[in-house]
Parts: sequence; structure tokens; C-alpha cells
Amino acid sequence: MGLKISGRLFYGPSPIDKVVVKKNHAPVVFAIVSRSGEPWNPVFRLLDVGFSGSDGMILSQHPGVTQWEADNDGILQVYVLDLKRQDGDPAARAGAIIKEFREKYQPPKGLISLAE
Repeated sequence: MGLKISGRLFYGPSPIDKVVVKKNHAPVVFAIVSRSGEPWNPVFRLLDVGFSGSDGMILSQHPGVTQWEADNDGILQVYVLDLKRQDGDPAARAGAIIKEFREKYQPPKGLISLAE
């Protein structure tokens, strides 16, 4: 499965404690999403967006975990966008995506439209 956010296909969902990006893996943009509603009519809300960096990361050790759990009102999920296949510097691309998402969705309030 996946979730299209602002025209980009993010892979997931995964629980936070299962997301590990190793140093030798492609960096990713991660979207922390709260899913609520009925299975046939889900509501997705963007809680946060970030970048793994080139050194990798263990998402469960991210300093934002406590806030994500506090902001969550459904099922807490992670979706990732692999930047290896994208053009240009991953850090610069991630910065542009993060800026766009924060402006458009204003986490942790932002509803993700499934019609995009």
C-alpha cells in the first residue's frame, strides 16, 4: 500500500518502531500520519514530516515521538518517500518537500485529501 501526499507516493504504512533507515540505505522523507475513521472512509492527518539524513536513523529514537503520540487521535503510522530515485541532492529535495508540506498541511492539523 501507499499514500499519495501532494502528488508523491509514500510507501507504508509502518509502525514507528519498525522504521530504521541504515546509513547505506537511500535517505527518506518520512510522514507521520494519524489514521482515523472507518476502514471504508479513512481520514489521514499529517502530524509531522522529516528527513532521515545521510547517516540514517531509528525513528523510534526521534525526539518528536512523544509529541506525535500526544497529537495522535487514531492509529499512528509512518509513510516514507525514498529519495534515491529522485533527481538532485537528497537533502535539498527533502528540504523542499518538508517546506511544502508544512506550508500546505500545517502539521499537526493537516488533513490529507485522498482526491489529490
